[in-house]
Amino acid sequence: MAAAGLRHRSNSYGRNLRLLKGVSAIEGEDDELATMMSEPNSASPAEQNKWLFEVAWEVANKVGGIYTVIKTKAAETVLEYGEQYFLLGPYSEKFAKLEVEVIETPSNSAISDTIKQMRSHNLKVVYGRWLIEGYPKVILFDIGSAAHKLAEWKKELFEKCHIGIPNEDSEANDCLIFGFLTCWFISEV
Repeated sequence: MAAAGLRHRSNSYGRNLRLLKGVSAIEGEDDELATMMSEPNSASPAEQNKWLFEVAWEVANKVGGIYTVIKTKAAETVLEYGEQYFLLGPYSEKFAKLEVEVIETPSNSAISDTIKQMRSHNLKVVYGRWLIEGYPKVILFDIGSAAHKLAEWKKELFEKCHIGIPNEDSEANDCLIFGFLTCWFISEV
């Protein structure tokens, strides 16, 4: 359902979706998907209980080019999804101090309850507004506050997927922690 909204955009996302729409029809996708993609729904995302969680390493965390991509499209996505749009990323104090207006208690009870639940496990979760065009809501996870769970999560990854991560690979370790925190958050909401 989230992809259906992209077809109204005038940028490359819209062109790609129209192409996808044509391919779907050729491949004989089910009627419900075709209808969803061809007919705009007049109900708002809130009325449909449709949320969009965008997850990226570069949310309020300038590392490379994805940061610019996210900043560029955020205002349009906020217009489309309103209060149902959230950006999830790792907490970087260096950037968050300058780019995020921290809000202690989210107005959405599901988001608020999930953040409280995670904080009760001594995890640092920062909620606020990214100070860019569109003023999108952000949920940032402090990787360091969850480092004590690294061994447990590495073991789970290995047992379920047979993927091992060397102890000295700090980038992979940070990504693993961020992935598990993101999964935890979304599964609780």
